[in-house]
Amino acid sequence: MSTANLLSHIDKLPKIPKVVQELMNLVNSDGSDMNQISTKIAQDQVISARVLRLSNSSHFGRGRTIASVDDAVIRLGLGPIRTLVTASALMSSFPKIEGLDLNAFWGTTFEVATYCKVIAKELKADQNEAFTAGMLHNIGDLLIYTVYPDKAQKAELHMEAGKTKCEAQQIVLDTNGAELGGMLAKNWKFADTLANAIAHQYSAVQGDEFSQLAAIINLSRKIDEKWGELSDDEAKQTWLNHQLEYSMLGLNHDLIEIIEINRGVGRDLANSLA
Repeated sequence: MSTANLLSHIDKLPKIPKVVQELMNLVNSDGSDMNQISTKIAQDQVISARVLRLSNSSHFGRGRTIASVDDAVIRLGLGPIRTLVTASALMSSFPKIEGLDLNAFWGTTFEVATYCKVIAKELKADQNEAFTAGMLHNIGDLLIYTVYPDKAQKAELHMEAGKTKCEAQQIVLDTNGAELGGMLAKNWKFADTLANAIAHQYSAVQGDEFSQLAAIINLSRKIDEKWGELSDDEAKQTWLNHQLEYSMLGLNHDLIEIIEINRGVGRDLANSLA
């Protein structure tokens, strides 16, 4: 089954609402005006509610209770608003998919996105782009589960037999979620650099080209999968030293502490927005 065949069913996926797409573009633009952002957020009830909930949470709540979107945006600041808008847009677009535990899916997605962001910060790369890439890194899986749930289940059987997710999807579908995710990102008008990084997340080197963002995604994904199996700092550093992306990105031993500090942050955020 070809990628083109799967993508021919793209109309079966829910569309990101126009106001949400405009808001995502607005918060990710340089020199964004907070008043414009507040006005646009107020046009979407779901995102407005989540902004207010987050601004009054224990993490951000200080003093009086916030009741207006304008005040909430000021309290949260642009960085958290960018994170919240991107996450909320995707979660709202996929409220339910049969055969897929969306709570677990979004927990993993947020966790990987959080690692992408903190690694990008270490590299002095674009943290917002990295977070968005992390949020989109497994979006192709949603297409597979939506269009061909039976084949998604067959891929899971291959994974249970020891294949990686990429290998299993390739066997069953002749494509994989990363390739589909990259094409979905392009279809949704995300930047080509971001879409290509998602598509090539398993192979950051394409010919003579190296995608720093693709390497960040793949290392973050591996960290989420394997970190809990590593017993101590020595085991963690040994494992990192064996990851090609770790050396290609030029990261150092500080990464262990950074991961420990941020471990679980993404899943907590996903739970708070559910």
